[in-house]
Amino acid sequence: MVTRPSLSYVLADVHLQPEHHHPINQAFLNFIRQQAPQANSVYILGDLFETWMGDDLSLPLYQTEISALKTLTDSGTKLYIGYGNRDFLMRQAFWQATGAEFIEDETLTRIEDVDCLLLHGDSLCTDDKGYQRMRHWFRKPWIQWLFLHLPKKTRLKIAQKLRQQSGNQAQNKPANIMDVSSQAVTDLYARHPKIEHVIHGHTHRPAHHCLKIGDIEKQRWVLGDWRPEAQIIKISNQQISLVKLN
Repeated sequence: MVTRPSLSYVLADVHLQPEHHHPINQAFLNFIRQQAPQANSVYILGDLFETWMGDDLSLPLYQTEISALKTLTDSGTKLYIGYGNRDFLMRQAFWQATGAEFIEDETLTRIEDVDCLLLHGDSLCTDDKGYQRMRHWFRKPWIQWLFLHLPKKTRLKIAQKLRQQSGNQAQNKPANIMDVSSQAVTDLYARHPKIEHVIHGHTHRPAHHCLKIGDIEKQRWVLGDWRPEAQIIKISNQQISLVKLN
């Protein structure tokens, strides 16, 4: 039995592209093949893919990346993946193909003897009312069922249109609206009063925020996206750090 060091990684917002040779995909594959196998666990907090239009359509597009993830889990590294705002239509075929385990938003877990609260982060962007309305509808099971039963060509067209709309809206919205709201963070801490470490992505604004509430110092760690340089969380020997991957 291989003895592994105290080491786990948390990442988000990879936004893998359908083009296998894209720099983001290559950076991710290098991480999964070289660094991730040394870890006990890897957590991916949403938006692993730029879009996921259903297992039947998307699994063939990402065969290389899916195979690399399966090799990782077969090696003994635990892989946990949550939904983002772009890839919440992954279903059973995806989990079987990768060997990953699904984690819910706002998951409390212990990583290398550190208690953490994990979430994608889009639920905290409550000042963006339009996005929150869209998120509310798109997360309804019956809406997702209807989408997944549309013809493949129709789903491809819808996905392309949504990507275009998302890019246009991001350019036109004030930056503060797309960031987390202070009230949403306060409410999150109120729901989980004993947790010290919160880790999330979505905003693409890597940072380490500290706030003392009572006797507890709350630490909020924000993950970066991959362009292809990434900022991810490394947890080792009860210590958390935000590190760059070059």
